[in-house]
Amino acid sequence: MQIRSIEESDIDIIGTIYEKAFEHSEGVIKYYQGFSEYVNFCIKQGYAFAAEEKGIVRGVILGYETPSMFFGKVAYIEFLAVTPEYQGKGYGKMLIQKFEEAAIQNEIQELSLRTACYRNAFHIYHHLGFIDTRDDARYMIRNIKK
Repeated sequence: MQIRSIEESDIDIIGTIYEKAFEHSEGVIKYYQGFSEYVNFCIKQGYAFAAEEKGIVRGVILGYETPSMFFGKVAYIEFLAVTPEYQGKGYGKMLIQKFEEAAIQNEIQELSLRTACYRNAFHIYHHLGFIDTRDDARYMIRNIKK
């Protein structure tokens, strides 16, 4: 497996992975009119990575920098998805590690994301060191280790 930067030509496969990774999402990307623009925004920010195995994308992570009163900037993980048959095999963890490396290069001290407490992802993020702030629909943070 390798982690690489996402390119504009990956937009369709990112949509496919989203639909496969999240239950009852088949065909939903066609309704997100700004999906391509959003992916391109994350690419330009430098927070768009794909996990590939044998040339096939199996997972993606997208995010961006956002202002923070306390840290100056925070790297926000907006989207993390791994196809179901590759979940639980370390792809998500490696994508988060690559995302964190990019944040460290940009002198960011905190990662943040939002997830629902009833989702499996909540427990995965908690296991990876994210803390539940319990103040905003399961907003989670993790300080970056330099």
